[in-house]
Amino acid sequence: MIDIENEIVTLVYNTVTPIYESAQVVSELNLSPSVFPNICVEEISNVTYNSSADSKSNENHADIIIEVNIFTNRISGKKTQAKDIENLINNALVSVGFTRTMSTPIALNNGTMYRRVSRYNAVVDKNNTIFGR
Repeated sequence: MIDIENEIVTLVYNTVTPIYESAQVVSELNLSPSVFPNICVEEISNVTYNSSADSKSNENHADIIIEVNIFTNRISGKKTQAKDIENLINNALVSVGFTRTMSTPIALNNGTMYRRVSRYNAVVDKNNTIFGR
């Protein structure tokens, strides 16, 4: 199975933490994080790209979806902070070949936290080369 989740988590970490030093980047979703900003980067789908499988059904490419959840909790400006972080992540993922397929806010905890969810898609080969859609 083609798996680039760790590489993508590292890319996001290296993109966000120089600007937001206190940010926590994780790969397992926690709907009640204790550290903010909190960014969860997860591979939510990894499907064999059938048209490139060989005659022995060996996987040569996978269609991968990455989901990014951003949680902020500033008293003032939590939405702006989440969008700024999302923009950093978007630029990093697009620069390596992913395409953003969605981005949406989700209300949480009576307004004490702000959450943005975005998803990115790409086809990745067995050498971890990323091909945008």
